[in-house]
Amino acid sequence: MKTNNIETDRLEYLNVQILKIEIKNILKDPLQRTDSFQLEYKFKATDLYNLKEQLIRVIIDAEIIVMKDGKEMNAGAKFEIDNYFRYADLEKFARVENDKMLVESHFAENIKGLAFSTSRGIILSKLSGTFLEGTILPVEMSTDV
Repeated sequence: MKTNNIETDRLEYLNVQILKIEIKNILKDPLQRTDSFQLEYKFKATDLYNLKEQLIRVIIDAEIIVMKDGKEMNAGAKFEIDNYFRYADLEKFARVENDKMLVESHFAENIKGLAFSTSRGIILSKLSGTFLEGTILPVEMSTDV
């Protein structure tokens, strides 16, 4: 598949939906924002394409893991965020071959990067008022998610 340029005026961000939010803290002795702890992160991006409707769906799964003294605590957060896009002429970047969707990597990585960036902002907002308030997810290259 030859590499095509992405025309941003043909990309439409249709919707973003929060499918799951789970923020948990230790019940016996809850962590406070002022406590000393470390955070680890896990990310996954799943991209799905519908050529007939010219639609793209990117599901971002993000997990924030709380660590204290090198041990994982029973605290943290999990998010699942659905991002929907439309790209006119999606067939320039994607095609079905042998019942498998093939997508140009630079296109997929750009779309996942947009979804991840938006999801980072949503997560920052949803952590407000919790012991994780102010947590900003690291900027990950979309190839890593």
